[in-house]
Amino acid sequence: MRNITTVIFDLDGTLIDSRAGIINGLKDALLRCGYCVPVGVEIPVGPPLYDTIKYIFPNIKDEEIYKIVEAFREAYHHFDLPVSKPYEGAVEMLKTLKNYGVKSYIATYKPKMFSSKILEKYFKELYIDVITPTELPTWEDIVHNNCTKTDIVKFLIEKHNINPNNAIMAGDAITDIEAAHKNGLISIAANYGYGDNLEIANYQANNIEDMRQILMKHINREDLEKQAV
Repeated sequence: MRNITTVIFDLDGTLIDSRAGIINGLKDALLRCGYCVPVGVEIPVGPPLYDTIKYIFPNIKDEEIYKIVEAFREAYHHFDLPVSKPYEGAVEMLKTLKNYGVKSYIATYKPKMFSSKILEKYFKELYIDVITPTELPTWEDIVHNNCTKTDIVKFLIEKHNINPNNAIMAGDAITDIEAAHKNGLISIAANYGYGDNLEIANYQANNIEDMRQILMKHINREDLEKQAV
């Protein structure tokens, strides 16, 4: 079993439950731009906003997506930030990891202007860094975004000189699990989140307590405690 010193977390659906805020904020933004979600269409939570809008309206033009994104940014402060909350036990889990000297990082599609606010609100000083697509050299804009979760994790690993052999990644989407494996990391599926078909993950967590127990099994607490002295 690997000795883990670094954990990379996805954000939405892994550390925080943001479903209601994202859906209500996007519905508000769509209405203000003259759109209404078709009956029977479920708004996916987790993918980049551009992909979500294209899923709902496959033939929508890029200039309309720009307008909706701007409207969503305005709506975020009223819908997403106030109602998005950490999953029960998530804050305590990161505190435990920090106490044992394990470094936590965040890799998310959520724009930094949004993710940094909710991280500051609930996880202040419990993580080292958060990486979003806008920081990658290949980023152009939300419409021409060709950055995958694999790219985001790779960038994070290189930026912080992380040894993949000592790292693990947790996420609720298949893109999180694929990102972990393609970058040589152990993966944990957050089955309590928004994704599905995560059987390829190395470990399955049905709640935060499952996640915590899996992580603690991979931590050599004696070695970390010695390093902290």
